[in-house]
Amino acid sequence: MDATGATMRPYQESMAAMCFRNIRLTVVAKFTFICLVLVSLFGIAFKYDAVVGIQTYRPMNIQGVVVVFRSLKTEEFAKSISVLLNVTRNNNNFTNQSVVEQPDYNKSIDLADSQANGYKTVMLKTTESHPKKKLTEDVTKVNQTDRNFLYIDPRVTLIMAEILRIGSKLPGNLTSLQTLASRVKESPEFPGMPDPCVGPDRITGVEDILCMKPPRFLADYKNPCWQDDAEFRCLPYFHLIGVCKSGTSDLFNRLFMHPDIIPNRGIGNKETWYWSWRRLDILEINGTFNQGMTLKDFTNTFVSSGLQATDAKGKHNKITGHGDPMDFWDRFEDRNTPQNIPGADELLWTTPYAVRHVNPNIKLLLMLRDPVERLFSHYIHLHYGTSAQTFHEHVVISIERWNNCTNSHTIRHCIYDQPLFKKLPAPIFTSFYIVHLLEWLKVFPREQILIFRNEDYTVDKKGTLTNIFRFLDVGECSSVIHTGAKH
Repeated sequence: MDATGATMRPYQESMAAMCFRNIRLTVVAKFTFICLVLVSLFGIAFKYDAVVGIQTYRPMNIQGVVVVFRSLKTEEFAKSISVLLNVTRNNNNFTNQSVVEQPDYNKSIDLADSQANGYKTVMLKTTESHPKKKLTEDVTKVNQTDRNFLYIDPRVTLIMAEILRIGSKLPGNLTSLQTLASRVKESPEFPGMPDPCVGPDRITGVEDILCMKPPRFLADYKNPCWQDDAEFRCLPYFHLIGVCKSGTSDLFNRLFMHPDIIPNRGIGNKETWYWSWRRLDILEINGTFNQGMTLKDFTNTFVSSGLQATDAKGKHNKITGHGDPMDFWDRFEDRNTPQNIPGADELLWTTPYAVRHVNPNIKLLLMLRDPVERLFSHYIHLHYGTSAQTFHEHVVISIERWNNCTNSHTIRHCIYDQPLFKKLPAPIFTSFYIVHLLEWLKVFPREQILIFRNEDYTVDKKGTLTNIFRFLDVGECSSVIHTGAKH
């Protein structure tokens, strides 16, 4: 009834109810939208940290964690893990140099660790078929006769025979890939590999970079640039490929203080997410593939008038680069590469081949860090857990699941197996440096990769940066770069 006692008409009542219902729906919709936006932003910030400072998460007692991790070597499965972790301490020859001496890139370099603080990092072939057998040897000692297997010629890439030779020293089978059969047409670009452009085309939504005509770079530019019709395009002169949680953001921030190094337009002027993620990230809708990020999209990250600037002699000597530390190890989406066979036990073509095809002379930087400490940082950063205790428990579970996989598959199969990755409560495989490095050494000669340690960089930034600038062939830098002054 209304104020006068008259009865409200039915249509008036329904309109009022509809009005209140619309108001409620509007409020609920707005609240839901705001929540979704906040959750989305939180998720992006959580997964992709663009902070430029060094992220060195440590437990209160990291040494305790290391001791606990070492204790795992009382079991047979830990023999494999101690090998694959390949610790980078004690001025080992896995890196190019100490922070004092300039490396000689024309001599063979030992990739094995010398002492590794008690880890057995040289590889003794495991031929026993007893996975639960207790170790009877002292795994902290290095058999010097086995150290030579990782010596390689720095001027050439590793051929399959070399990969198989090195793989024979690893615990378990590294790969089921074999040397190329005589009846298969060999790639003119990648010896020992099949021609990637022979055979039926597989449409996956990923741009077929391996069969793309490489750009012809301008001879008067130090940076790889070319004229694409009316467009001036550039690729990076250098690529910091890894590894995550080793201080790569801090390093990159300092590199761009050099007057001859031009920042890119990526995330934090550092990351593009192109090679391992965005170009391979496809979406199928109603049977139609949506293409991932293209190479032209990638070149837009490096558009800069600074690269076209000339010095006093009229030379274009400015360079640019990018740093995507997941590129060292993340091969999970490489299965979308058109040349890879769906359901194959191992990947044949991986991202390093695509990088090499379009940018053969790119200079690669690789910063390593003690793999146990780095793994803990990675573990905390991606919210796998929150404490040293959970870290230990999750590593034990992960090692067991890893060995369950390698008991029936090759190391390469397991390390790039996305379903296994999702089952591991700790990302232990990200610290299996030797396996990931071999993927890059199959494609790039050792002298084209500068490998250095976070531990050296931390105590001597000046020496490390000097070596990096020398490797990049840029001039001496001012003291402001060494002291870490910001833009």
